[in-house]
Amino acid sequence: MSKKSSFLLSIMLLQISAMTASVAAVPDSSASSAAPASGKPATSTTSTPFVHNHYVLTGALKVNGYHPDDPTLVIVDKGSHSTYVLQLQDGVVTRVLTVSNAIGSEDKPTPPGRYFVAIKKQFPTWIPPKSIDKRQKPVPPYNETHKNPLGVAALYLDRDELALHGTNDPGEIRQSASHGCVRHSNADISRLYGMVHKGDEVMIIRQFRGTVLNKSDFKPRHSAKVSKKSQSKSQSKSQSKSR
Repeated sequence: MSKKSSFLLSIMLLQISAMTASVAAVPDSSASSAAPASGKPATSTTSTPFVHNHYVLTGALKVNGYHPDDPTLVIVDKGSHSTYVLQLQDGVVTRVLTVSNAIGSEDKPTPPGRYFVAIKKQFPTWIPPKSIDKRQKPVPPYNETHKNPLGVAALYLDRDELALHGTNDPGEIRQSASHGCVRHSNADISRLYGMVHKGDEVMIIRQFRGTVLNKSDFKPRHSAKVSKKSQSKSQSKSQSKSR
């Protein structure tokens, strides 16, 4: 077994041990916690704390409604063509949204890594890359023409000219078909747009299960700030490549 596999296994075993201990410590199973924001019961009320500030993602995550003030992390899972919104709610990693996506093609793959949201823009103008239009003539927003491939909204990331955005071709969702950006249906990007703030972290990964999160990935929202200079630079680059 490799060192990385041993590390993941040890963290997962400690998570399970902590989870079991937390369940045993509850004296009255009928005691209820605060109702989730969605009004629906969560699928799990078990607390699974971080182990040495690390948390290994598994398929067993608490599901709950969205809490506007809680630290939020976006996960783009290239392997399953899914985008997740996770929050740290009362110290528990909680899944609040799962939607489908389309990622980069084989020729122009979406690069994995840790990013943050630099700019949010509804009905963005699209500036085609030279490979598509040598003149790079700007395409008006989607509410003016459906020729705009960014759709109804875009979340521009801080580097690599990447964005999470909508689409004018929903038939390509759940495919590897973009020029590197992460596409969503217009309905789904609207939901993401409403949950994600500037400064929130975005992790683009190859596979959800087994990915290790750091506690610092969930940044308090009052400290999630992006400078105007950084925003302007990111937007200029992103608009010219996002698709």
